[in-house]
Order: sequence, then C-alpha cells, then structure tokens
Amino acid sequence: MIFSERDDLPSHFLLKIVSFSVLSKASITKYCSSEFEAGGFKWILSINPTGDKNKDAQDHISIYLELADTTKLGSCWDINSIFNFFIYDQVRDKYFSREDAKVKRFHCMKTKWGIPKFIDHETFNNPSDGYLVNDCCTFGVEVFIVKKTFKAESISMIRSPVRCKFFWKFDGVSRTNKEVNETKMVFGADGVVRTINMDVYESKQFYGADYKWSFLFWPNGIKKDAQIWNNYITVGLKLDTSDFPPGKKLLVDYTLRMKDQNDNDHYEQSDKYLISSVAAVFRRFMSLAKFRDPKKGFLVRDACIIEAEFEVLGIVTVE
Repeated sequence: MIFSERDDLPSHFLLKIVSFSVLSKASITKYCSSEFEAGGFKWILSINPTGDKNKDAQDHISIYLELADTTKLGSCWDINSIFNFFIYDQVRDKYFSREDAKVKRFHCMKTKWGIPKFIDHETFNNPSDGYLVNDCCTFGVEVFIVKKTFKAESISMIRSPVRCKFFWKFDGVSRTNKEVNETKMVFGADGVVRTINMDVYESKQFYGADYKWSFLFWPNGIKKDAQIWNNYITVGLKLDTSDFPPGKKLLVDYTLRMKDQNDNDHYEQSDKYLISSVAAVFRRFMSLAKFRDPKKGFLVRDACIIEAEFEVLGIVTVE
C-alpha cells in the first residue's frame, strides 16, 4: 500500500509519542490512546510499536481503530465507516496516510479495524524520511461515518398458523340505499378506488389470531355522483392497525364468503395479501343481480350472511 501526502492535519485525532524507543523496548506491546469522538461515537487509536504478532507483523508498526464503548449501543448494532491513518513527516511538514476507501463495518463481533503492517521499522527509523525525529513521532486518524439511507424489511413466517372463521349477519339490506355516507377508501387485492361517495358498512370488531378485525360491506355497489359505479357488491376484511408501528403488515391467506342460506351453495373469493391500514377488499365480489336473486339464497328476508376465513401466515416489519 502506497502512502499519499497532504498538508492538513487529520480531522479527528493526533497521538504524539515522545521517547518512542523507550516505549518499543518496554513490555507494553500495545498502547491505547484516550477516547476521542468522531461521527457521534467514541473511539480509541491503538499502536503496536513492535508489530502485531498475531498478524505476523514483526518489524512493523501496527495501527488500529477501536470502538471505545459498545455497551450503550444496544443489541444488533452496526456502524459503517471509512477511516484513514496518518503518520507525520517532521522534515517536510507533511502528513502521510495509507488510504483505503473501502467501507468497514463495526459490529458486536468486530469492534476493531486497522493495518497490521502500517509502516516497516526500517522506513520508520530512517532519519531522512522524517517520521522519527529526536525519538518523537506523531500518528493520526480521521473517521467518517457512512449513514444508512435504506430501509430493511423483515418477514417472520408463522410455522403453525391458526385458521380463524367468523361471520356477520347483515340485516336490512333494502334500507341501505337510503343511507349514503361520504368517505375515502383505498382498496387492495382487487383494485384501487379514489375519493368517491359510497354506502359502506363496518361490522363490530372481533378477535382472530391475536389481532382485531372487522368486516366491510358495500351492499349496493360503489356509487359515484349518485349513480351506480359498478354493478357488484363489495366485501372486505379490515385489520385494526391503530397500535402498529410504522411499516408493520400481516401476510394473510383469506377467504370471504357469501352464505347461501337455502342450499349451502356458498359463493367465495380467496387471496393472499399483505394487510396493513389498507383493507383487503374484493371490489367486484358478486354482481348485484346475482346477490338479489331470491333463487340464489344469498339475500333471505332482507338479510345476508358474510363469512371470513383466514390465517395469518407471517408478520412483516420495517426497520
């Protein structure tokens, strides 16, 4: 690795050693500096004056950058950084560095990075090179943190998901076309609908697989400007995400079913969907003509029965 030179001091830390020969002859194989701060973290610069024997670096000076205290970083931490080590040329008044632009990752299994063979003793001790003058030398380091801008998503699959089944009996279907509410809803699974007028009904909440759910039902189809926008009823399954952290979703295998109250010839649609604040909805679930046909048995005595059968396959989180 070749040295590059510059006039400017290292940005973060300098270590001056007086009587270097005494240090190298002492029983101290590694000298650790006091703590210094860079990039919001505390670090230590360490020097092996006779080389790091574990790295076969005899006849060299080894230099390392270490995190000073990791106990306050919590669990599963990591820090990405680019750092440069320097040695001062006292004859030319220059700082020479062994630059390595690669990002180094500090984590619980790796809290120290460095260069075992930073400079050989022959070069270091040569007076004409200016690194050791009057038995004094100076080392330095600058540390730059590489900030993360990406998001990490994790999905935890459930080994033995519980299959849940719930039903909702909706009475008074014929009265619903007189009660129109304005709302805004974004649909998943079967399409997207912008801001429109519609008569949407929501059931009471029920518990399934440790989460709170409710049915959504548009018994007269979705309406726009008082006109029928499509000729289908719409049903959906809504998850209560009021206490979810941002980005959390559930991977759900679900079936929504309209019960045939006469002959048990039920009608259903199924899907697997990531449910969050966006409800899982079948917008064109069943035609209004089929739903209202008395021979089909879906609407009996002005009531229908909607059934949901589902299991939570996995949990998605975003870091």
